[in-house]
Amino acid sequence: MKPLASGFRSGVMFAAAVAVFAMSVLFGPREAQHERSRELTLRVPLIFQILTAAGDRYLAANLSGFRILVSEAYRMGPAELSLQAQLQKDVSWLNPAHEDNYYIAAAILSVPELIPAAQYILRRAADARPTDWQPLFYYGFNRYYFEKDPIAGAQALLEAVPRMRDEGESWTMQNLAARWIERGYSAADAARIVGGMADNANPGRFKRYLNHRAQRLRDLAMLKDAAARFRETQGRRLNSLDELVTMKLIEHIPEDPFRRGYTLDPRGEPVFAQKR
Repeated sequence: MKPLASGFRSGVMFAAAVAVFAMSVLFGPREAQHERSRELTLRVPLIFQILTAAGDRYLAANLSGFRILVSEAYRMGPAELSLQAQLQKDVSWLNPAHEDNYYIAAAILSVPELIPAAQYILRRAADARPTDWQPLFYYGFNRYYFEKDPIAGAQALLEAVPRMRDEGESWTMQNLAARWIERGYSAADAARIVGGMADNANPGRFKRYLNHRAQRLRDLAMLKDAAARFRETQGRRLNSLDELVTMKLIEHIPEDPFRRGYTLDPRGEPVFAQKR
């Protein structure tokens, strides 16, 4: 009898939740409703979501997640997207490990004003799913692209690396992190970080790759230091890297392990040459 009673209670809870959802659609805000996603017209307070699910926060998360899954995001305006963000934050609070919720957040909550909600959901998912690297990747991408913080983005990618089982994917993630580190740190600091990554990498091609990247960063840092000394002594900016050799500030222009070389930006500052 217990399994039957349990099933009956679950059925009652589900029916009650469906009823609440139906009422939210029928009696929610009406303005311009014909243009709005009818699935997202009302946000029920968290405590009521839990009570509707008879105290089961995971069931409450699934029921709210169902509303989000059936919504038509392409038809949503700013108000609907804002409500969707809050609903997804509710699901994250109820069950931070909810997989569909963080996928949807990464895909849909990708406009600047909704990024804080997406980051909240992705960070909680990353903490609640210790073997899943994907929330950290999306979280890191948002840090890099939307929040303009390549250092924090790279840190998130490196946090994801130990969770990855495929060696090729791990290399790709570390390579991307190394590139972001180069853009966020000084050349000398970036060289130390990438060099540390190389020290911890398994012997092989990827370890050599990281060592090459660390070496070119060290060489760039050396060129930048020499250019700073040139400006101090000559009172002008560099016109050519060869002037560093002529002034005996360096012995020779280092060879780039990636065969791209070094050049000067419009301010006379040494930088990596762009790929031809």
